[in-house]
Amino acid sequence: MTDTTVIIKTIGRKSLKNAIQSSRREGFKTIVVSDGVKTNADGAHMFLRLGRQWGFYGGMAANVGAAMAETEFITFLDDDDEFILGAGDVIRNSLHHKAAVDVWIGGVRFKAPVVLKDTKTQEIHYDGTDLAIFPEKGLTEGNVAMPTYRTKVFENTPFVNSVPENMQHLTDLLHVQALAAKGYTYDWFGKALYLVRPRVNSLDSKAYNGRGT
Repeated sequence: MTDTTVIIKTIGRKSLKNAIQSSRREGFKTIVVSDGVKTNADGAHMFLRLGRQWGFYGGMAANVGAAMAETEFITFLDDDDEFILGAGDVIRNSLHHKAAVDVWIGGVRFKAPVVLKDTKTQEIHYDGTDLAIFPEKGLTEGNVAMPTYRTKVFENTPFVNSVPENMQHLTDLLHVQALAAKGYTYDWFGKALYLVRPRVNSLDSKAYNGRGT
């Protein structure tokens, strides 16, 4: 059995099928958690449906999935994302290379170019497709996405049910920062492992602040 569980949070998109298939292809145990909606999760090792829609950017679905995981590590997908071919081997090799690391930051590849800006200064940090692969930039906006956790670490500090207003696109960053403040260690996989759909800004042909929705 794999030592990593992928928790796929779904709101019933048809693309869930591709997310499940990519997870199984990469050799992961797969738990699908529905945010209160009926959906087809064929191919998943486990399917859970919450009693009502919680929203909160998948926080409740993620927490429930993590509580059901029996592996040492967990990672997450939204139902419109998928793993890049070969991601499973990269993740498994990295997790056992540095045994002391608690949180691994996985790079994402957007299906269209994105522009990421500092929300305060408007300085452009990225303009491209591959993000969250540069450890030298530290824990900054646009450099944290799709974390992989030691399951016991995540359970000690689960996702909150809401995030500060206008900061929803920073959910992963805020969570990793909170863990770092508690003394947990983190590192980067250094490669794009997840193929995601960007949020598109209606004022620009490119995505802005590139968080999948």
